[in-house]
Amino acid sequence: MTDILVAGETLVDLLPGAGETLRDVDGFTHRPGGAPANVAVGLSRLGERPAFWTRLGDDPFGDFLRETLDEEGVSDAISRRVGGNTTLAVVSPASADGRRFRFYGSRDVTFGFEPEGLPTDALTAVSWVHLGGVALTHPAGRTAMRRLAAAADERGCTVSFDVNYRPDLVPEGDRDAVVEAIRDILGDTDVAFASDEDVAATGISSHEGEELAGDLLGHGPHTAAVTLGSDGAVAASSTAAPWGETTARHGGFSVEAVDATGAGDAFTSGLISRFAALTDGTTASTAAEADLADALAFANATAALSVRDHGGMAALPDRGAADAFLAERE
Repeated sequence: MTDILVAGETLVDLLPGAGETLRDVDGFTHRPGGAPANVAVGLSRLGERPAFWTRLGDDPFGDFLRETLDEEGVSDAISRRVGGNTTLAVVSPASADGRRFRFYGSRDVTFGFEPEGLPTDALTAVSWVHLGGVALTHPAGRTAMRRLAAAADERGCTVSFDVNYRPDLVPEGDRDAVVEAIRDILGDTDVAFASDEDVAATGISSHEGEELAGDLLGHGPHTAAVTLGSDGAVAASSTAAPWGETTARHGGFSVEAVDATGAGDAFTSGLISRFAALTDGTTASTAAEADLADALAFANATAALSVRDHGGMAALPDRGAADAFLAERE
C-alpha cells in the first residue's frame, strides 16, 4: 500500500553523444525523465512504491514512458494518456556554455494538468504529497498544483515541494504568475527542496546555502533542503519540524561522475524516503529521534550513486545499493 503521492511531469530526456555543443554532437540517446517522474521511480526503488499523478502523450514516446513506469512499479491508477506529442528535454553537452536543458514538443500534453482532475481519492490514502515546480509554467498546471498543495495541506498530509524553476519554459509575461504560484505553494509546504540557482532566478531570495534555507523557512516550510552540487547539501528546520529546530550540512561524496542529469531528483527521493520513515509510527525510529544530518547523508548517497551512469532515471539506486554505499563511506 502506497503512502506517498508524487505529482508532476513525465517526459523524455535526449542525452547528447560526443560533441562540444548541440550543433555538433553525433546523435542523441532517449531516456525517461522529468523531475517528478524521477522522484517517483527513485522512491519506488527505495521501497516506497508511490502513487503518481502525471500525463503521458499518446505518441510512441508516451508508450515508452508508460512501459517504463509499469516496469518500475509506479502506480498507474491516476496517470492519464492525452492526445499529442510528449515533451522532449534536450540536454546540452556538459562542456557547453548556456542552458542545460532545451524543451521541445507539446507543453499542453506534459504540463497541462487539469485542475478539475485532482486525485482527491488518492489524497485520502496517503500521508505525504510531493510536487514538482515545472508544471507551474503552464497556466492549467499552475492552478492544478496550487489546488493540490492546498488540498493536501488541508487533509493533514506532509507536503514537499521542489522549486525547480525553469525560466526557459515560462511564456513571456507569465513570470510574475509563476513566482506567485511558487510563493503560494511554499505557504502550504512542509519540506522545500531547491538549489541556489533555482531560487535566485525567481527573485525570492538572493542568498545561498544555509542562508537560503533559512529564507525558505520564512515562506512556510518547517524544513528546507538546498542542494550544492558536488559540495553536497545543507538543510535547516524550525521548531515546527518533527525533528526540531536545527541546521545540518553534509559535504557529499566523491565519485567519478558520468552524468549528473538526475542527481537532484535522486537526492529528493532519498531525503523523502528517510523523512517518511522517521515520521512513520510503525518504524523503530520516532520523529523525535530523527537526525537531519543522517538524512542528508543518505540523500547524498543516493545522489552520488545516480551520477555514476548515464540517464537520470536509469541510474537511480535501490535501497540496498544506497545502504551499502553509505556503510562503506562511514
